[in-house]
Amino acid sequence: MRFVGIVAVSLLLLASGVSSAAEWVQESPGQKAYYDSRGQLERLEIDADGDGRFEAEERYRSQRRVERREDLDGDGQWERQYLWHKDGSAELIEQGRKGKLQKTFYTADGSVARIEKDGDRDGKAESVWEYKAGVLQRVSKPRGVWHYQNGKLSRAELDEDRNGRVERIEYYQDANRLAKVEELAANGKVRSTWHYGANGKPQRAEEDTDGDGRLDLQRRYHANGTMEQIIDADENGVPEIRELFSAAGSLISREEDLDGDGVFDLRTGKLAKH
Repeated sequence: MRFVGIVAVSLLLLASGVSSAAEWVQESPGQKAYYDSRGQLERLEIDADGDGRFEAEERYRSQRRVERREDLDGDGQWERQYLWHKDGSAELIEQGRKGKLQKTFYTADGSVARIEKDGDRDGKAESVWEYKAGVLQRVSKPRGVWHYQNGKLSRAELDEDRNGRVERIEYYQDANRLAKVEELAANGKVRSTWHYGANGKPQRAEEDTDGDGRLDLQRRYHANGTMEQIIDADENGVPEIRELFSAAGSLISREEDLDGDGVFDLRTGKLAKH
């Protein structure tokens, strides 16, 4: 009867020329719907648990739902907001307990395209997850960028001191296994390169000790814990010094090529098998 009465009053107002538009409300258990004068739904308030409080609100435009807001904890504030666009894409905006803001963007087919997290609510996302066809492609955070292929981690570019410059690049294989690490100098050139085995331990390393962009020192790590170090000081491709260290870091032996013919002429210490 209440619904009929509202419609009747609206018709009388239109007939008398008092108003050119009318809005009417339809109530039913658990919801309240607001319509425009053409009978199209504009807004819907929802009380899903029947406690007398509307936990959700939806808005419509041209009979298409465009927004939904949810009060998850009953404090009168909207913690979750959905936005639907004409092209079929959508956004989900969530507010955390500590004020953190997270936005999730969806494509028209419903798959995740991007996730942004704004921890200090300054309008700029500090962390971003990017997807393609629902598969993670890249993660950007203040301390670096992580790249993925087929959903698996492939490379990480790290700014460990957050000075705006990449100091370390990590390369991954198989099931996100660290395979290689490049440490970069201030000029962006590779200062040292580390190679890792399947057990996660370093196998060998190359280093540019003088900063000219060429690797002049090589280290090899053996299964028995010893480490072999080879130095090509003049960078002519022929090493002048070869040293062997114990697992504890003590020098076991040292070999030197005095005349540059590629043959070690001077040996000190005991040459150990590895």
